[in-house]
Amino acid sequence: MDINSELQAKYSSSFDEKKICSYNVEEISSPTNPIMHQESRFLFFIEGKGTIKINNICYDIKPYSCVAIVPWTITEVTDVIERLQFIKIVYNFNYFNQSIKSTYNTLDESIDIISELSNNPIVYANELETKKIIRILNDLKSEISMESVLDIRKEQILSNAFISNKIMEMIIWYIRQTKNKNLKITKIANNDLDKRVTIFKYLYSHLSEKPTLKSVSTKFYISESTLSKYCKKIIGVNFHDLLNEMRLIKTMDFLLYSDFSLNIIAELVGFNDASHLSNFFTKRMGSTPNQYRKINKDVFKILNPERSNLGYEVINYITVFFMEDISEVVVAKKFDMSVQELNRILQYTVEKNFDELISFLRINHACKLLKTTDNTILDIAITVGYNNVKTFNNHFIKLKNMNPSKFRKEVNIQYDYE
Repeated sequence: MDINSELQAKYSSSFDEKKICSYNVEEISSPTNPIMHQESRFLFFIEGKGTIKINNICYDIKPYSCVAIVPWTITEVTDVIERLQFIKIVYNFNYFNQSIKSTYNTLDESIDIISELSNNPIVYANELETKKIIRILNDLKSEISMESVLDIRKEQILSNAFISNKIMEMIIWYIRQTKNKNLKITKIANNDLDKRVTIFKYLYSHLSEKPTLKSVSTKFYISESTLSKYCKKIIGVNFHDLLNEMRLIKTMDFLLYSDFSLNIIAELVGFNDASHLSNFFTKRMGSTPNQYRKINKDVFKILNPERSNLGYEVINYITVFFMEDISEVVVAKKFDMSVQELNRILQYTVEKNFDELISFLRINHACKLLKTTDNTILDIAITVGYNNVKTFNNHFIKLKNMNPSKFRKEVNIQYDYE
């Protein structure tokens, strides 16, 4: 049966919105209502036994269980056999995701942190691994104190760097535990497993593709009315409001952690252009995106800023010249790097390689031209950078699951966020 989920706050701390991480110890003595989390967290259970449902799959909880929760995951403690006591670490996922990528130096490999954590939402630590994780947690506690007792301490020198290293260490520890072949996860059979819970993760990961009620309902083989009712029943907001909330959170993170222009951010989070992003953000936050960025410019420091700045320069260059005849070889040469390094930086920054980013920018711009001009498809193909209609059509179908003619005829550009 569908039950309304409480929507957790989007900040890492209940008392200081600028903190990148918080530490607390909590107890649960009876089953809870479902909760949808907007921010990532680890729950390390010290005592107790029970059952936790994560995206509608039930898992046993026992001492030294560690649960990883990524944004837009629904959790519910469904059974408490013995009182549960756990340490809760809440952290800003996008900040630490980029931090790990910026220090992940293997050129031939990439790692999808959100998939690694969400596909393996619980691990059970043995005695040796428990000592490792307790050490990390104690280090965090000594640095940021405990929220529930309002133990406010003076921030130490390089505190954010210290916290970043500890959270990264914890994420790496967790992912390594999931690769342990001897690890046995206790799932509890659930004949009523509802696949719809994956919709929220899908939306969060595909905002740049401008998902609509129609496109998502088609992908998940449900009707538009069913999807709309499901969103309303599970989290108390409709489909469009849910997209708005996700867009707002990602916009805030890009403003804080990157030097991207508003045009680039608009593309990455699914707005039609910078003007719509700015209007929406100002209405919701009471300040313009540039004002918000200026106010918070010294709050966060991305690790390895020299590499990050280079990444932003590359992205800005590509977004200016994506309709020109450019190639990854030409761009790599311009920035004095190898093609491998170029693609690694792009994967780290926008989670797309060169060809994917060029196609993404060209096809999105083509969509606007299809709906706002009477230009022929050939003219639009050439305008956005393709030499022929066949290649343009192939790329368009790959990204939009329909050809340009059908898009022009059947799809309306939605301004859900206005």
